Amino acid sequence: TLITAVGQTVYTVASVLTLLFVLMYIFAILGFCLFGLVERGDLNNWGNLASAFFTLFSLATVDGWTNLQEQLDQRKFTVSRAFTILFILLASFIFLNMFVGVMIMHTEDSIKKFQRELMVERHVTLLEEKQLILRRQQEEVNRLITTKKTGGKNFTELVEEFKKTLRHTDPMVLDDFGTSLPFVNIYLSTLDNQDNTLKKLQELYYEIVNVLCLMLEDLPQEKSSHSSELLI
Repeated sequence: TLITAVGQTVYTVASVLTLLFVLMYIFAILGFCLFGLVERGDLNNWGNLASAFFTLFSLATVDGWTNLQEQLDQRKFTVSRAFTILFILLASFIFLNMFVGVMIMHTEDSIKKFQRELMVERHVTLLEEKQLILRRQQEEVNRLITTKKTGGKNFTELVEEFKKTLRHTDPMVLDDFGTSLPFVNIYLSTLDNQDNTLKKLQELYYEIVNVLCLMLEDLPQEKSSHSSELLI
């Protein structure tokens, strides 16, 4: 999946790299014109387009850009800091992050596509297993009916014997409404609602008992006060 994602990003990555090359070409010309002066320029880093491209690559990767900026500051170029900051913002913070973002997007799309294909494959496998179970049960029923026609046991006895041969782990495909998935879901949700109702009733009963206990605690005080008033 990862190899497929990398292969799908070739065109988009090439577009991003082309834009980055155009940006570096423009800034290389500007750097050569601004800082590649013969009299007081930095000829080692900006003396020609090749050295300017290599310097801009160091700025794009933010590797040793402070040393490059110090050399420009020593030669007192006023626009050097604005030039350096603008190029780092465009090349490093925008284009390189755009490159990483393109890789992440295509990787996520490939992973999602792989998961969808895996779900479809599992669904097809389940359908095949269901058809196999139905076919096997139909063959067993036909065999039982054939045995009955040949003068063997009746159908009910044959079905009972067939049930005894089944294990508890064997899946059974039934058409009864009580064994259908919608009915099971409704039945389980009904049980959950009953549990919630019983829980709320229990909490209500606890509150009623608590109130009755408080009332019982207050009753002796009221009787003693009433008896004291009669004595006075």
